[in-house]
Amino acid sequence: MKLMVLKYFNLWLAFFKNSLTRDMEFKMNFIGDLLIDSIFYGSMYFFWSVIFSYVDVLGDFNQQAVIIFLIVMYLTDTVFVFFFGANTFTLNTMVVKGELDFVLIKPVNPQFFLSFRYVSSYSIVSFLILFSLLLKLVYDYHGFISIMTFLLFLLSFILGILIFYSIEFIISCLVFWYRNFSVGGWLSSEMTKYSRRPDSIYKGKFRRIVFTIFPMAMITSVPARILIFGPKLDLILSQFIVTIVFLAIATFVWNRGLKLYESASS
Repeated sequence: MKLMVLKYFNLWLAFFKNSLTRDMEFKMNFIGDLLIDSIFYGSMYFFWSVIFSYVDVLGDFNQQAVIIFLIVMYLTDTVFVFFFGANTFTLNTMVVKGELDFVLIKPVNPQFFLSFRYVSSYSIVSFLILFSLLLKLVYDYHGFISIMTFLLFLLSFILGILIFYSIEFIISCLVFWYRNFSVGGWLSSEMTKYSRRPDSIYKGKFRRIVFTIFPMAMITSVPARILIFGPKLDLILSQFIVTIVFLAIATFVWNRGLKLYESASS
């Protein structure tokens, strides 16, 4: 088991080094990506500033809490893009063009290869800036937090990333059933919108949906709530269960789709 983990960690390091070399060869792209991120962050901040010019609170989120939520959301996007962003919908092209065969014959887990082979190295800069800003905002909000609270935040943050990955991977796998599935990016974008709003705005049945069937609120709101209001173990446990379920669904959909691809190319 240790040797297997070490093997895939070394493989990811090789992916990272190759991606870093590629990104540094095109420095303007590197700078452009940072600029695009900055524009996105600014537009979201402006949107919520306009909202709070009319209201004082949204559910149990005041303006300062929403800003912390936004930084957690930005961090989630940044880490997701770093590990998975450049790989998310390459499966569509590979299936349509028959290039997936070259992945399947490699002596590595094909799902791992497809999920991690490109790393968006520029995201490191965004992550460092956002993480530093988050620490300052949380301290300004209610002083130092305990080590346990911080560790539970990190756990919840990682679980949110894994839920995000699972949903994106499931969507990308639909290409096995619907060839040239070009609406995958649009569908992903529409679903992601629900993770970019504090969960307190969702009520009744729809709130249960965004926490279970389409658990977009689990991605950002749960880790943000830990920093703002303190950890709730029942919420973290629910997030853990949802993560396991959606990772299992993603693997199941991948394996089922792979059988269709094999039968189509045989």
